[in-house]
Amino acid sequence: MNPAHRRFEALDSLRGVCAILVVMFHMPVASHWRDWGLIQHSYLFVDYFFVLSGFVIAHAYSQRLKTPTDAGRFMVRRLGRVWPLHVLVLAAYIGLELCRLWFHFDSVTPFTRDRSVEAIFSNLLLIQAYNIHPSLTWNGPSWTLSVEVGCYVVFALLLLATPKVWRWIGAALAVVGAVIVLTQKGYMNTTYDFAFPRAVYGFFLGSLLQGCWTRIPRLKGHAATALEIAAVIGVCVFIGYATGATTILVTLLFVAAVWVFAGEDGALSRLLDAKPLVTLGRWSFAIYMVHMFVLVVTIIIARKLDWMPARRIDFGSVWLNDLFGVGLFGLIVVLAVLAHKFVEQPAQRMIDRWTKPKAA
Repeated sequence: MNPAHRRFEALDSLRGVCAILVVMFHMPVASHWRDWGLIQHSYLFVDYFFVLSGFVIAHAYSQRLKTPTDAGRFMVRRLGRVWPLHVLVLAAYIGLELCRLWFHFDSVTPFTRDRSVEAIFSNLLLIQAYNIHPSLTWNGPSWTLSVEVGCYVVFALLLLATPKVWRWIGAALAVVGAVIVLTQKGYMNTTYDFAFPRAVYGFFLGSLLQGCWTRIPRLKGHAATALEIAAVIGVCVFIGYATGATTILVTLLFVAAVWVFAGEDGALSRLLDAKPLVTLGRWSFAIYMVHMFVLVVTIIIARKLDWMPARRIDFGSVWLNDLFGVGLFGLIVVLAVLAHKFVEQPAQRMIDRWTKPKAA
């Protein structure tokens, strides 16, 4: 197998785990886990996506982007991975607003505030997270796609313009991104406003790591297992307690975790290589993309049925709440699998056919 085509299964499985934690962070259910520090701060697991993306994109493309044609093909392929499912979920939200307009099922005014008509166009163009709106719009989690595509553009331009030193320029941009994030009131909880510096920080540190990870001596056997366990515990404990400016360090922890698990040398890596977890990793993008729509519809129904005495769905029994939360997550996974099978994968295959280099 061409090394550039290698799939880092353990890292992909971890992406699936991170997607679950982000869903748990957003889930409006008064469950046992709702008030855990790890879950309350699980928005930080999004930064694993940025670090991992920088790592795998650099691994796959750093030797392949040599001409503007290569860069154009790269951008089309990357957009083909994210845009079709993004548009599908956006269409579902627009359909929900049309139902709200036609059937008046609640008191919310359709197509206003975070669901404005103008925000439809910024979302279609994936520019919604560049401080042009006063809040998240439509499918809130899609802000990550907006800034990740921006990172792809910068990555391609750096490779074309400065092929010998692009990693170091990217690392300098990562430092600038981190400094900008530190100047913001929300620190690492920036999304629609200063999300791009946050993404650049993670993406280009991941790219830098990819350039040197094979040269860094790795532990084997039981020592590798101990290091993997330490990485997982370190990340979870840090996220469970980190607040304010200290959250900026989470990206460095994810860089370390990617280095530890990329080699797949320990027992945890072998566990993550199990087919169910690898499959979860492949569904992770669809889970991430569809989950908020499911939660929004659930909240609308819950308010109609008086399931929300406060800001969370609560049936009066925390165990019943847990069961409801698990069922809700199951529904999210089912819809994600359907989206992955009938939208995400066919779109990827079609884009790959379109952009396949012609034989000489």
